[in-house]
Amino acid sequence: MYIVWPKLELMRTFFTTIFLLIVGLVSAQTTQPWQPDADGDGLINAEDMLQFLTVFNTQWGPDMTVACDYQGTEFETLFADLLNGNAQLDSLYFAFSIYDSAEVFMPECPEPVTLFNLVERSGTITSFDRLTLPDGRMTVTSGEEVDGHYVFFDIRYNPEFAVYSIEFGDAAIVAESAPFFDGLWHYANDHIGLPFPSSWYLDDLGIHFPSYDGTLGEYGDFQFVPFWSVPVAGQTGE
Repeated sequence: MYIVWPKLELMRTFFTTIFLLIVGLVSAQTTQPWQPDADGDGLINAEDMLQFLTVFNTQWGPDMTVACDYQGTEFETLFADLLNGNAQLDSLYFAFSIYDSAEVFMPECPEPVTLFNLVERSGTITSFDRLTLPDGRMTVTSGEEVDGHYVFFDIRYNPEFAVYSIEFGDAAIVAESAPFFDGLWHYANDHIGLPFPSSWYLDDLGIHFPSYDGTLGEYGDFQFVPFWSVPVAGQTGE
């Protein structure tokens, strides 16, 4: 008895120490919550170890091998298909009508004069490229002259932060409208994650999304109508 009892006590101490080390290592290597006191009695004991052993050697954290079964909106699906190459953006029709006023000094007047400016313009962007940038961002990008001025329409996705972006720009707004519109020539917005807000959608009139502060949305209305195609299986693209 005097020999066996210290050995049992030593073994109990040994296994308890190992259990606490395991819990400590798991907690140190993950940001997910772990409660070592499974039965909530304020003690870390054999019952808690039994609870731990029931999940030993199982998946810790989200199982990344499970396929995503999220059914997105029509716009979310198009956005993903364009970025993944499951669809090709062939062209995009744009139109906008923006209005602004500004106080300016005329050569013959000592006092500022209020002027008003309406810009209405439309056109079609006909060339788009799908790229993955060195930092991992995915984009469908464009940039060409329409009636003598540079125009672009881009969609982008940053997988590091799950940021979806849409941006339109027309240099004609700056070239022909200074000092109106605060020198702006962009209409753009970002959104983190899915689902998209209800204000981001696709219908027969085109792509709808509000612009964030500091872009042209506050000055008028914009329309973007995409035309895309889906590659046929086995198609060479020639």
